[in-house]
Amino acid sequence: MKFLDCFLYMILLICIMDNSYWLSFKEENKDNWHFDPSQKVQDFTYLGRLKTDFGPLIDLMKNDKNFTEYIMVQNIKKHDSKLSQRIQGFRDWGFSEHNTKSLQITDKEFPEIFKPFKEFAGFGECNVVALKQYPGQFLPWHQDTYVGFRKDYGVPDDVQVTRYSLMLEDWKWGHYFLAGNSVFHQWKQGDIIELPPKMHHVTCNAGMEPKLTMTITGTVTDEFLKIKESGIFEY
Repeated sequence: MKFLDCFLYMILLICIMDNSYWLSFKEENKDNWHFDPSQKVQDFTYLGRLKTDFGPLIDLMKNDKNFTEYIMVQNIKKHDSKLSQRIQGFRDWGFSEHNTKSLQITDKEFPEIFKPFKEFAGFGECNVVALKQYPGQFLPWHQDTYVGFRKDYGVPDDVQVTRYSLMLEDWKWGHYFLAGNSVFHQWKQGDIIELPPKMHHVTCNAGMEPKLTMTITGTVTDEFLKIKESGIFEY
């Protein structure tokens, strides 16, 4: 009986360790979201569809040599303690260097090609990242904190920051995006969605072809709000 009690205690301890990041997040935000996976709610906002020429960007993304590889569970020195805890949480859940890779290109590297995507929304300070995710790769359950963006662009905490997720190609089987309790799929090229602050989400590729998407992160301006309200996105 003592052995059984010890075994059950060890299992409980492992479960607590494996979920320490998520449990602490839930406790800190219990008044902001329901944390009930059975609720049928809409946890992202569909904003509209960007009309522009995607050709030059898609051509650029065909060559992997244009990208930098990013591994989501990789710890680096500049990470603060909270981010390190979150990364450890991913590892505890079973994610590794082998299944959390994405290829990324930013507007800093190819400013002319990225110009339409950087300017269409009316952001102030703005960062654009094109992502290529091969089959078998995940961006695990996480929230966007914008800590790195604020630091890189000198944006104070009292300035509102948000992010658009832009789909660069039509949806393909196995390409997956989950925000909170809401699955986004069967998208069309140019579709734009926005998540509420601190909304956890997942992207993965369980399909047959690379998944091409983009994140556009920036400071909210009057022009941004005007364009967003109009629902007309073009460049």
